[in-house]
Amino acid sequence: MGCKAITPHLVSLAKKLEGKPFHLIAAHNQRDTKENVVGYIKGKGLAADTPNVTVTSFGRHPKVKGNGYVPYYMVFDHTGTMVRHYMCGSHHGGDGLEMIEWVEKMLAKAPAIYLGREPFKHVADLAERVGRGKSLAKDLADVEKQLAAGPDDATRAELERIRDGVVAWRDREAAGAEAALATAPSTVVPTLDALAKRLKGTALAEPVAARIGALGADDALARAIKLEKVFAKMAKRVEKRKPCKACKRNGLKAIALSCDACRKQNRSALANAKKALDKALEAAGDVPFAATVKAYAERL
Repeated sequence: MGCKAITPHLVSLAKKLEGKPFHLIAAHNQRDTKENVVGYIKGKGLAADTPNVTVTSFGRHPKVKGNGYVPYYMVFDHTGTMVRHYMCGSHHGGDGLEMIEWVEKMLAKAPAIYLGREPFKHVADLAERVGRGKSLAKDLADVEKQLAAGPDDATRAELERIRDGVVAWRDREAAGAEAALATAPSTVVPTLDALAKRLKGTALAEPVAARIGALGADDALARAIKLEKVFAKMAKRVEKRKPCKACKRNGLKAIALSCDACRKQNRSALANAKKALDKALEAAGDVPFAATVKAYAERL
């Protein structure tokens, strides 16, 4: 929970840790609308659908009593246990941005693959090895072997919980890889292939391998990757253009698309780049990456 002075630091932290086991809950506790708070946060660089940020109003925790001031932060570990809470922001008499240090400490302790906070009594060592994720395929093969051996009900339940935890992790990793279809399509298959290799030799690898095969045969992906190559080439050409004298005096080494003088000086080059991108977009058709290219082309 924070004020405007803390918000930029929270936004930077959320952006830095996107894709990691981190979620920021910004609880607004002052007199304003939630919509205005969301608008302010978006203005600091977060999109409305940023996956690791939730904005809410008037948040409290039963273990924090007698405090009616903001900004106030609470840090929870991967089990949901609160490990730290305190006033933040030195201008409020707090401890500055120590919360960021605590988040980093928690991330260092968090398992690579989270299997839930409930303890494993019958297969604790195996659960710990799977959670570390260092020899995942080997350890998963051990899980499958023990399940096939017909263990007692309690052990079976724990082994199945390990497997289900890895399935959930696998699906999150795969979804994250495929999300790059809209931003970096050439990375999708290599990322999924790396995931499949981590699961190689286990039943959990089969859906990933099947998805890789489907994407490899997908003409839309091939067209998106081709569009990405053209885009990278044109963007590099634009970035090499020299800025106007005023921008150069201000320390810029490349053209500023927001500067009219830069645009006038490089009118021909920008027109050629836009023409090439428009042609590539027409050939690519309706692919997710097209939105990224269109947004760039509109700036030229």
